[in-house]
Amino acid sequence: MKSRIPAIARKETLHILRDWRTLAMAFVLPLILILLFGYAITFDIKHLRLAVADEDQTKASRAFVEKFTASDYFVVTARPAHAAQLPELLRDGTAQVALAIPQDFAKHLEQLRGETVQILVDGAENNTASIAGGYLQTIVGAYNLERVRDLLASKGLGTAGIPPINPEVRIWFNPLVDSATTIVPGLIAVIIILMSAMLTSLTIVRERENGSLEGLIATPVRKHEILVGKIIPYFVIALLDTALIALVGVFVFAVPFNGSVPLFLAIAAVFTFAGLSIGLMASVASSNMMLANQIVLLTTMLPSLLISGFMFPISSMPDWVQAITYLVPARYFIAIARGIMLRAAPLEDLLGPTALLLGVGLLFFARASATFRKKL
Repeated sequence: MKSRIPAIARKETLHILRDWRTLAMAFVLPLILILLFGYAITFDIKHLRLAVADEDQTKASRAFVEKFTASDYFVVTARPAHAAQLPELLRDGTAQVALAIPQDFAKHLEQLRGETVQILVDGAENNTASIAGGYLQTIVGAYNLERVRDLLASKGLGTAGIPPINPEVRIWFNPLVDSATTIVPGLIAVIIILMSAMLTSLTIVRERENGSLEGLIATPVRKHEILVGKIIPYFVIALLDTALIALVGVFVFAVPFNGSVPLFLAIAAVFTFAGLSIGLMASVASSNMMLANQIVLLTTMLPSLLISGFMFPISSMPDWVQAITYLVPARYFIAIARGIMLRAAPLEDLLGPTALLLGVGLLFFARASATFRKKL
């Protein structure tokens, strides 16, 4: 009785060692994914294409434009003579932001009449448009403050007697506001849930397609022993994958690891179990390997990318979507990974999400076990 699970695990291990494609997928694909997504996904918006229509052509207007080009946020890609040409530049993609400076810009500033400059932003990419709008407001605000200081100084008033409010902003856990520091811990969760589910998604359905499942069932091995025995070798592989891509995150993307490595790996083991259980669910419910892979993609990668808190805050989602996220294992592990890697969170701070993660994993395993019995 005690040797049944190890016997199944040894059988599955031998099959893995004979199948070089499985080993290649297990270790090469996670590396490709972490490098591809790590370099491709970024929340930093820089070098926005800027078109400038300066109809004033004065020293003041050129100084105003230089406020935009002096930063890394904007790069001038077109300088049309008239503001009427700007919409077409936005339409054909030459520019993402357009700045129109009217005639008599400098004259109106000298007369203290103020002036309105038109700024057009391409809203087809709403995230870029929103961030660009923030950049523009900051630059224009700084220019206005500089003008006020110059005006007061020209009248001999100065600003020395006006006590300023100096905000002292300290950003903890990601002081450089680096996108990779935020993204990579989430990527670890997305890749591990996908890989662990893919690894086990083929175990039962492959036996069924090869005609060897009936022989296995005819033995006195119990159903749960079959499932547990098949999970064990993939569990070890998934943990090695976790350590591997975490090392890539630390040494390639320079993501800090401020917390406990043993704690991270221990909770990663719980997360891996949840992913393996999802793969088993797909395997026992599928009639062929292609269907099993499709189920895995729909139940792991898409939810982990879209509704786990990886890219979009869960709090901003509709209530019914927020309810679904409680069944997404990545929701818990992304928060845990960021907590350990960036905040050095201790175990007591992570007990809640870890318990929920374990509960979800047990739920999926129980469902796989129940479905497996019905399919026999």
